[in-house]
Amino acid sequence: MKHAIFVATLLFASATQAAEFKFPAEAPVAVITIPDGWKTTQTESGIEVQSDDDAVYFSIDAQDGKDTSETVTEAVEYLASQNITVDDATKKEEEGKINGMQAYNVYWSGKDNDGPVTIGLTALVAGADKTLVVTYWGGT
Repeated sequence: MKHAIFVATLLFASATQAAEFKFPAEAPVAVITIPDGWKTTQTESGIEVQSDDDAVYFSIDAQDGKDTSETVTEAVEYLASQNITVDDATKKEEEGKINGMQAYNVYWSGKDNDGPVTIGLTALVAGADKTLVVTYWGGT
């Protein structure tokens, strides 16, 4: 569950970090803290974040409860639109809990314009009708 640890770190970063974002904003089920210097862009349903050295990208979206297979399909389509190639042969799946929330993780190896990357998607059940979806990739 090393990818789940990455997601947990994002969701519950220490108070020494910078900006906080609540998901969803109108009725928060989680607070994400973004490190100083990282670039954030708000989207219709969440945020996109890049590390200060552009080596790591992730997005966090609050969605109405969905079938996880639909969420994975949408994530792979989004990755393709960003010139990220997913190696389907490396796909690994896990289920577990992160901070008491049911978590479903899918991760792959792949590549982007700069070379090899680790790619992941985590869907966190954050209530009866909300799922937090974290999509990320970063250099290996």
